[in-house]
Amino acid sequence: MNSTVLGLVGVFVCVYLLPLNVRPLAIPDEMRYGEIAREMIESWNFVVPRLNGLRYFEKPAGGHILNAFAMLAFGETNFAVRLMSALATALSAIVVCFLVRRSSSSRTGFFAAFIFLTCAEVLGVGTFSVLDSMLSCCVTLSIGCFFLATEASGKKRIALLALSGVFAGGSFMVKGFIAFAVPVVVIGPYLALRRQWKALFTLTWIPLAVAAVVSLPWSLAIAAQEPDFWRYFFWEEHIRRYFSPSGGQHKFPFWFFVPVFFGGALPWSFIGPLPIRDMIRQRRSEPLIQFALLWAIMPFLFFSCSSGKLGTYILPCFAPFAILMAIALTDRFDSHHTNRSLHTGAGLMCVTVVLSILTTLVIAALYVLEKIPPLDAHYIAKTIGWLVGLSLAMVFAIDGYRSSVGLRKSIMMGMTAAAIFVTGSLFIPSDISSNIGIDGLLSSERHHIDLDTILVANMKTMHAVCYVYQRKDVFLIEGRGEVAYGLSYPEAENRHLEGPALNSLILHRGSQPLVIVVKSLPDDAFRKGLPPPDYQRQWLNIWFAVYESQTRK
Repeated sequence: MNSTVLGLVGVFVCVYLLPLNVRPLAIPDEMRYGEIAREMIESWNFVVPRLNGLRYFEKPAGGHILNAFAMLAFGETNFAVRLMSALATALSAIVVCFLVRRSSSSRTGFFAAFIFLTCAEVLGVGTFSVLDSMLSCCVTLSIGCFFLATEASGKKRIALLALSGVFAGGSFMVKGFIAFAVPVVVIGPYLALRRQWKALFTLTWIPLAVAAVVSLPWSLAIAAQEPDFWRYFFWEEHIRRYFSPSGGQHKFPFWFFVPVFFGGALPWSFIGPLPIRDMIRQRRSEPLIQFALLWAIMPFLFFSCSSGKLGTYILPCFAPFAILMAIALTDRFDSHHTNRSLHTGAGLMCVTVVLSILTTLVIAALYVLEKIPPLDAHYIAKTIGWLVGLSLAMVFAIDGYRSSVGLRKSIMMGMTAAAIFVTGSLFIPSDISSNIGIDGLLSSERHHIDLDTILVANMKTMHAVCYVYQRKDVFLIEGRGEVAYGLSYPEAENRHLEGPALNSLILHRGSQPLVIVVKSLPDDAFRKGLPPPDYQRQWLNIWFAVYESQTRK
């Protein structure tokens, strides 16, 4: 058991923690959340979230506060910006392990945690600075405590219900009212399925009351400082986004989450649904199996009905998936059942690694033949790193394919996925996308930026300009995007430059230098109407232009 725990901790440290500071922060998400936390620290206001100095009311302050604490502890580093996502993932894995151990065995519990930690979406989101990992963690803790409460009695039940409410309040503080919807669509159907009709009314009020108490202090504080917050946050960010085709963002069809879940559950989705199907047939009356099935299915359907969809919305579904898959596979191991689906999954992992190696070699050959430009200043070194990492993944994949022991075969599948992911995190070329490499561009041009430099950006670059240059007074051109609400306040109206306003600002900049950082290609019409800059650089689709102080000329 001790070696198993050490192994899981080692996987978490190597896969989740060590790469956090290596990969550049991506736009818009990671630099957005890093910048909001940075501005909280700078202003020492942990109540009102602000982005570029503008009111930013898309989410409550809970997740931003946690990010700010990490930055206070570890500085304004990539590690600090991503740390809370990783720790939230670890806590979710512990909950998964505990729930399974309680109704099965320690081996199955640790196996469930391993499956959870090596799901592709969990890996990606858990090492990326977004709020979804923190939300999913709080939801997992809240739902898990409530399930344990239904199996307990007396003071223990009350304590577990209160804990469920604490974590429900925490999830609300991270992402708002949607945090209550997920437990409701799971717990309600489960109690109905178990015919615990009385519990629908006697058990639910305790977590609801505790959640209200947890969220009340900040709720009152934000209402006092920003009276319009609750109107905007409830109506625009919840009602319109969920129901309205015009108000919802990221519009996709109802079935959007089907391929997202298949991809997010890799490598375990390679095994297919047969082990879980067989396990359900044999153990469908067990409380944990029923609860985990509803936990996986109901949020999936709930978010599928939303007018706006993002792949991260179904992150709470992967904890119950790991529970079901671990129990299903362990049942097969114990019954010595022929694991053809597991063997097929191991074979598909081998194919995946081989294709990844071949793709890397083809791209390298095209570079050597000068058919494509280098994707990074250290492209050769990173290509070698890719091949070394993929070779390690190949060792794991072949070991898993050849092994006749079901548990070892499964562990090697997960290790293969982890090795591929870590390789990508460490050696991804910075010039492959402006979303990834813009940090390097801005850092290399930092010598053009003084404290009085006027900064101009668009919504594609604003987050990076604010975070890298530690500024919250950046002017915006083109669309207003996610800061449209903040720009609607009278004191912020001049921060958005429309029509000839940018030209006027350039021509009348006086003693202040002006720098433009926008997503733009050389033939874009708006650039032709601007005065020629004193210095400019085109990097991928990012234009960096400098207008020196007029008094210096």
